[in-house]
Amino acid sequence: MVAAKNSGAVDLFGDPVIVRDAKRGRPEHVRTDEKAKRVSMLFAVGRSVKEVAAAMGITQPTLRKHYFSEVQQREAMLDKVEAAQLAKLWEQSEGGSTSATKALLDRCDDARNARRAAEVIKDRREPKTKVPPKGVKAQRFEQAAKVEGMFAPRPAPSEIN
Repeated sequence: MVAAKNSGAVDLFGDPVIVRDAKRGRPEHVRTDEKAKRVSMLFAVGRSVKEVAAAMGITQPTLRKHYFSEVQQREAMLDKVEAAQLAKLWEQSEGGSTSATKALLDRCDDARNARRAAEVIKDRREPKTKVPPKGVKAQRFEQAAKVEGMFAPRPAPSEIN
C-alpha cells in the first residue's frame, strides 16, 4: 500500500490536500464533523440526495454510506435547525437580550398564524354533503311523475278489503 502524505495545504473548501505517491483511483472519502454539518445544512434547505452528493463531490452511494443518519433524517433537518435556533434565542432572551426576545416572540406569532391558516384550509377542504348525481333512468322517472293534465299517470287503485 502506498503511503499518503498531507501536504499541509487546503483546497478551496478547506479540505486538506493529500499527496499520494502512485496509487490509482479516487481516494476514499473521509467523514469529518464539518462535512457532516454541511450535509445536514444542505438537507435542511431542501436539497435532494442527488444534489447533496453533487455539492459534496461524492457519489450518492458514498453519501448514503458515510452520512447514513443524515440521509435517514433529512425530512426532519429543517425542524432540527429551527429548534436549535429557538433554543439559542431562548437562552439569549433569558439573558436579557431585548432583540432576542422580540425575535422569539415573532417566531411564536408566525407559528401561531401558520397553525390558524392550516385550520382554515382544513375547514375549507372538508367535503360538503353532496347529493350523488342521479342516473338517466331516475331522472326520467321523476319527470314522468311530474306530468300533469291528460298525460298524467293514473292514480293507484285503492285497496279492497
